[in-house]
Amino acid sequence: MDALEDYVWPRATSELILLPVTGLECVGDRLLAGEGPDVLVYSLDFGGHLRMIKRVQNLLGHYLIHGFRVRPEPNGDLDLEAMVAVFGSKGLRVVKISWGQGHFWELWRSGLWNMSDWIWDARWLEGNIALALGHNSVVLYDPVVGCILQEVPCTDRCTLSSACLIGDAWKELTIVAGAVSNQLLVWYPATALADNKPVAPDRRISGHVGIIFSMSYLESKGLLATASEDRSVRIWKVGDLRVPGGRVQNIGHCFGHSARVWQVKLLENYLISAGEDCVCLVWSHEGEILQAFRGHQGRGIRAIAAHERQAWVITGGDDSGIRLWHLVGRGYRGLGVSALCFKSRSRPGTLKAVTLAGSWRLLAVTDTGALYLYDVEVKCWEQLLEDKHFQSYCLLEAAPGPEGFGLCAMANGEGRVKVVPINTPTAAVDQTLFPGKVHSLSWALRGYEELLLLASGPGGVVACLEISAAPSGKAIFVKERCRYLLPPSKQRWHTCSAFLPPGDFLVCGDRRGSVLLFPSRPGLLKDPGVGGKARAGAGAPVVGSGSSGGGNAFTGLGPVSTLPSLHGKQGVTSVTCHGGYVYTTGRDGAYYQLFVRDGQLQPVLRQKSCRGMNWLAGLRIVPDGSMVILGFHANEFVVWNPRSHEKLHIVNCGGGHRSWAFSDTEAAMAFAYLKDGDVMLYRALGGCTRPHVILREGLHGREITCVKRVGTITLGPEYGVPSFMQPDDLEPGSEGPDLTDIVITCSEDTTVCVLALPTTTGSAHALTAVCNHISSVRAVAVWGIGTPGGPQDPQPGLTAHVVSAGGRAEMHCFSIMVTPDPSTPSRLACHVMHLSSHRLDEYWDRQRNRHRMVKVDPETRLFLLQDSGRILQLLAETFHHKRCVLKVHSFTHEAPNQRRRLLLCSAATDGSLAFWDLTTMLDHDSTVLEPPVDPGLPYRLGTPSLTLQAHSCGINSLHTLPTREGHHLVASGSEDGSLHVFVLAVEMLQLEEAVGEAGLVPQLRVLEEYSVPCAHAAHVTGLKILSPSIMVSASIDQRLTFWRLGHGEPTFMNSTVFHVPDVADMDCWPVSPEFGHRCALGGQGLEVYNWYD
Repeated sequence: MDALEDYVWPRATSELILLPVTGLECVGDRLLAGEGPDVLVYSLDFGGHLRMIKRVQNLLGHYLIHGFRVRPEPNGDLDLEAMVAVFGSKGLRVVKISWGQGHFWELWRSGLWNMSDWIWDARWLEGNIALALGHNSVVLYDPVVGCILQEVPCTDRCTLSSACLIGDAWKELTIVAGAVSNQLLVWYPATALADNKPVAPDRRISGHVGIIFSMSYLESKGLLATASEDRSVRIWKVGDLRVPGGRVQNIGHCFGHSARVWQVKLLENYLISAGEDCVCLVWSHEGEILQAFRGHQGRGIRAIAAHERQAWVITGGDDSGIRLWHLVGRGYRGLGVSALCFKSRSRPGTLKAVTLAGSWRLLAVTDTGALYLYDVEVKCWEQLLEDKHFQSYCLLEAAPGPEGFGLCAMANGEGRVKVVPINTPTAAVDQTLFPGKVHSLSWALRGYEELLLLASGPGGVVACLEISAAPSGKAIFVKERCRYLLPPSKQRWHTCSAFLPPGDFLVCGDRRGSVLLFPSRPGLLKDPGVGGKARAGAGAPVVGSGSSGGGNAFTGLGPVSTLPSLHGKQGVTSVTCHGGYVYTTGRDGAYYQLFVRDGQLQPVLRQKSCRGMNWLAGLRIVPDGSMVILGFHANEFVVWNPRSHEKLHIVNCGGGHRSWAFSDTEAAMAFAYLKDGDVMLYRALGGCTRPHVILREGLHGREITCVKRVGTITLGPEYGVPSFMQPDDLEPGSEGPDLTDIVITCSEDTTVCVLALPTTTGSAHALTAVCNHISSVRAVAVWGIGTPGGPQDPQPGLTAHVVSAGGRAEMHCFSIMVTPDPSTPSRLACHVMHLSSHRLDEYWDRQRNRHRMVKVDPETRLFLLQDSGRILQLLAETFHHKRCVLKVHSFTHEAPNQRRRLLLCSAATDGSLAFWDLTTMLDHDSTVLEPPVDPGLPYRLGTPSLTLQAHSCGINSLHTLPTREGHHLVASGSEDGSLHVFVLAVEMLQLEEAVGEAGLVPQLRVLEEYSVPCAHAAHVTGLKILSPSIMVSASIDQRLTFWRLGHGEPTFMNSTVFHVPDVADMDCWPVSPEFGHRCALGGQGLEVYNWYD
């Protein structure tokens, strides 16, 4: 390597890291967060704006930050300056910082000190620092000189899993060490008779049956809390630990986590714990759970901090997210379920149905036909009416809108519907609509202008009633406007309805799972300009026969558009119109985004809810513009936020099979249900708004499997992206153009995420996440990149088609459109439309269950994408590779006066490469594609044009680049850390076909071939040929290496250590001459590098 020291260009520098947050500390109204070796500084002053004010890069070198310790000041003032010790793994660095008036300056920084052992805790002692090391020893360190003043080991030199240092001076210093024997060892380093003389433990505390990961000591109350692998938190009464020989008592054994507990912190009135189950629990000192914070995803919460004066808890997770939660304590009103005590001698009968009229009025009906009202504020029941026609079977629905509009509707098994004004029940109006049972009721509200009631009767007939009020407000008028007829099905009734703005159409869902579009009034489609293409022959009166024995015929308007069985056999549960889209939910565990074009319903996107939530009951748009999903998870009712992946509310109600109702206003959220013959009510103040602040959105909950850059968007000055760096803090080159790279990442958490990476701010913004896959997403491809409006009318933004593939042999094709939007933090908005999907289960079944015999089949498959991706069809396949296929890569060959040809390269676990000429195969009347064995099966690709044994084991990375000579550079990286580079020539030979016509057939051959056996120390998972002279590779050994090409064997230029563990994929691209190149690395996190040309 000495001879190559002159090759220092290009040198990659890290500009962005998204890694698990492993350290948090509140310092005054500032928050320090450790992410890898970087420190993020947040301003938590709510008098101004909540924002990040600085990212200090690479503060701890190649170590991960695990903690911060701030030196106490005599006057206690840390608002302007602070001396902070940052430690993690075996590294320690001391920094003096100034952060007044929203600015951040680094006044002084010590060297990076490397200890001989893992640092578990640090504590300031009169200007020096005491360190608790990994094999039960304590070091006194001088941060100014940078030397060890004293080191004292314990006689029990066991490996520690945690430690806590207590005391403000060396003479009173106490260490509580968590040993791998599941014991706590308490000993005093100052009692050593001489330097390096071991000290025996003063006390041994036993109780946990697993490794102790964290501990916290509260001196004012003499309490010690410990968190363990056994999923429990223990509270110990230890008194003053600085005094030897004290008594220890276990006063609390807290079980609340479902997995290992990583962190614990004692506050004056609370105990905070967080663990592998991604839940942060707030306990009382007596062991009672007061609050549960859920929102992080992935493998757990790694760091917690607290601000007692502001009553904040801050959590950092494996998903790179940082969240701030508010402590509310015991006296918080509205949490929990209360029984409304309906059972009474004055109220005979059994409850049959319940509904909510707003968040403070509740209606219930009994099997005696009595309708009751409960006022939450007054806390008393009142009977409104009693009608014997509504005994036994009765439906009950309250009108939507603020506090229910004061109306409710009842229906019985004899076709009768009663509309009841809640304030004046004597003015109720009855109508008999059908000769048989009313199957369902639903309301449709258009602002404050129009209110409709839809009732489903026999034979799929839906009666549409128009409700209006008298000017005095004391009477209502009910008029039948029209009737609709549902498509034939076994369970033929509607389940929900809503007006489609501006109000010309009604969107309905039915029990069959279909979504239907009806005109909101008769004769609407005759109006010019209404309905578009739907006016031609749609919505005309149709005749259907009833289900009664008399064979009565009903006439009703048919739907103008239908999406049959969209939600499967379980039915549609809700319809919501917002922002020009229609959102539907169903009991298939999915929610759809639809839009209406030319009077026709068209699906845009299908999304899954959280894992295990298979019964979606509704969807709400909350005041901040975000969406929440209502549904049932086993026996719990859940309000789930798909953006933050958080269960906002959880009610253990027993399931959704019984009568229930939900209401949400800005003031409060309410959920009522029947259980044990009584009405149960859950109320939470603040409605469904987010009860916390997201300082930074999480990215993925599991490892990133692939990274793909889509394109670049240029934002003008009017769309300036705010930067958290001050102008004088910008590093050279970071003041590049206002360019934003759009990158797609896929993960084992089954999601595909679209990211915006501005070149000027060093930040990342998650624009949207697609959650269609049922298993991990392993591959992604992008094509058809353009601009909104197309070539004829280009507009700002970017469009592209994306195909993602993963586990369970599942593929999805969707399109994305990224446009400028000043209202979002990223100044961009992303719209996704799902186009098609494909699963190979049926085909595999025809192949004698081949997928059950091997984990990954050795097939290479060729799909056709037709109609702009709306049709995804399996065309051909090959079993040429006898081992699992790990990578495929397509490239084109262009030569003067020759046809452009498409080539495919596949790589397998046996280290072999195969090249296929797809152009010849796809030619009309081509004989290269062999016919299928059985009808209905795909073609067979036949023999490849070239095979090559490049490596001795699996190939994990593959890339090609055309050269000026018309050849192709091909590079591959293997599991043994080797690289293989060769020059591929494509020569066109003349061939006389059987029919007598002359054709050109390509012949592939290798001109030059080179190997680098030990290029990396582990799997090479990323590879990119930047130019005919430079190649970059990335490996699990966490090194990004540049290689010089074109002079024989690839030669080493330089290498940079990155911080993403288990890197799985890499993508590199040029940005601009001013900014150079960017490189994104994905694994257990995401890191973006750049280098200049």
